Amino acid sequence: MRSTSRMTMTALAVGLVLMMSSCTATPGDDEPAADLYGQAREQYTAMAEQLHAVIMAIEPVEWRVDQGQYGARPSGCQLGVSSETGYSFSAVRALELPGRDPAQVAAAASEGFAELGVAAEVVERGSGDAREVTVVGESDAARTVVVVRPADGRVLVSSETGCLPGSSSEILTTMFGEELYPDDVWRRIPATEGPSSVPQFFFPADGPLYYEEDGTPTQPQPLVTRAPTPAP
Repeated sequence: MRSTSRMTMTALAVGLVLMMSSCTATPGDDEPAADLYGQAREQYTAMAEQLHAVIMAIEPVEWRVDQGQYGARPSGCQLGVSSETGYSFSAVRALELPGRDPAQVAAAASEGFAELGVAAEVVERGSGDAREVTVVGESDAARTVVVVRPADGRVLVSSETGCLPGSSSEILTTMFGEELYPDDVWRRIPATEGPSSVPQFFFPADGPLYYEEDGTPTQPQPLVTRAPTPAP
């Protein structure tokens, strides 16, 4: 388990480094860095709040950040049919609810979407061990998908934003507050999300660490109820 965690965190760190070094110029490069960061933070926060509302509606407990996919990391994307690149966000949370009726989980997720004013669609596929119940809700903030797997009781919830113009490398530099990108920056990103969690989009060097050096989540996880922000 520890080696798997280390591999996952190493992959996350390498991906982040490559992203910062390989981003090309985008329409957002002409904007002041602060404005670009502010726009990105608003987009991420809207997605994160929708995701949080849905997972808490399903079960108000600590959810696992699946495979290091906390979500506050811009990924490169293509803007429509143009050749221009931009950035987007995606996040995944996981929880095991063995023995829970999948219809009940789907109903709770749908209720969470409804409270956000988002219409949700429930689809059931497969049978036996391959059976899955999916709930999908789309809003201006994000597309959020809930997948319930009755065979093992696993619930996976993912959210993804649309593509916005801007440089992901500039956003990352502001997020971590330094020009030189450290190898252990992934340790500053939360490993779980619970009822009191708030969306974080700034991870200073003196902030709390959520992972041990071997890649296992810190226990107990630091609780941040007021997200830090970079100095103006």
